[in-house]
Amino acid sequence: MLHVGICDDDKKYQDELYDFVFHELFAQGELEFTVYQTGGEIVKEIEQGRFTCDLLFLDIHMPGKNGLEVAAYIREHKVDVDIIFVTVSKEHVFDGYTYNAFSYILKPMDEERMSEELGRYIQQKYAHANCLHVTINSHREKILLDRVYYFEADVRKIHIHQKSEPQTFYAKMGDLEEMLQEHNFIRCHQSYLVNRKYIEKIYKGQLYLENEEVLPVSRKYLESVKECLKGGTSNGINK
Repeated sequence: MLHVGICDDDKKYQDELYDFVFHELFAQGELEFTVYQTGGEIVKEIEQGRFTCDLLFLDIHMPGKNGLEVAAYIREHKVDVDIIFVTVSKEHVFDGYTYNAFSYILKPMDEERMSEELGRYIQQKYAHANCLHVTINSHREKILLDRVYYFEADVRKIHIHQKSEPQTFYAKMGDLEEMLQEHNFIRCHQSYLVNRKYIEKIYKGQLYLENEEVLPVSRKYLESVKECLKGGTSNGINK
């Protein structure tokens, strides 16, 4: 699922952008949209740990926190989201490089240009992404492994804990573990398969993740987890 955010204080442009993006990306799979009236709403969601957008259309000229201030906050706090600035003026075009924006679009929207940029975004996002294809509610879904914190087994179901909304599919944890053994996932427990990318540390038989969740490490997997983390990028191993 792709979660798209639209931040603009102009209701007319919100609706126009929503309709266009939905039409352009509908074929890519399930979409979720969140519309923000102000930049302050985004900052508040980030502070509360509720911001999960993959792609954010961000107006620059807004009352209160403008788009550049919001982009600076996003990058300062290392929020993983792609930004496309939308604005009435070319004067801030070089700020796009400063805040590592994917693109810079002028209002009123040029539909041909927007279509090209969305196509380029999808191509780059999925070209080299590590993906897991699963069936959810009779639909074939593409799960981006880089955005998955961990998988949790529940009898025959697997719950996906990720940066977007949780999802569930049917599989065996053993089969999933074998499938993902080359994708940086560690089995730490009968019920958990964890993305090593998001492990902060192991302490007293528990894994502390970047999203502040704590998962148990069973005795069966303790030594293999420690060995795995010694050569990884986690922040540390504390007995």
